[in-house]
Amino acid sequence: MKKILFAFILLIAFATQAFATAGSCTESVNSRDDSVVVVEFACTCDSTNGTLPTQTFSDSAMSQIKWTHFLYSVTAYPTSGGTAPDAADVAILMNGQDLLGTKGVNLIHATATYDVFPYSAFMSRDRFPTIISTLTWTLANQATNSANFTVKYVFWR
Repeated sequence: MKKILFAFILLIAFATQAFATAGSCTESVNSRDDSVVVVEFACTCDSTNGTLPTQTFSDSAMSQIKWTHFLYSVTAYPTSGGTAPDAADVAILMNGQDLLGTKGVNLIHATATYDVFPYSAFMSRDRFPTIISTLTWTLANQATNSANFTVKYVFWR
């Protein structure tokens, strides 16, 4: 009987993990004209540990900005009506380089909207890098299960 009870407990534990929702984002691309492109990621973090896998900009988004636009700003805010996130860090990467130059630390806030310009840690100044290869972005230090937030990237020509 103890073996059956133990097996049942293990089955429940594995079933709970199997139905957990991995973190994901929905990307939307908007442009009023060819000069400005806004790429938004509406995200929900993992339901068991609050993480989010690395996000890659879609081919559709990249076709509108690659070789023609530069990163102008990044804005993050908790999604209205969702689960508030922890203060968390965002890095946007192109060829392994963080285009925010670590200025994305604590960009995500539980209640407020924060924004940042791209920054060069080497030059110790803001800069606006031309997009020449596929962009990815990462989230760090967010642990609230199923947290909801939006990150908006603005690109100018």
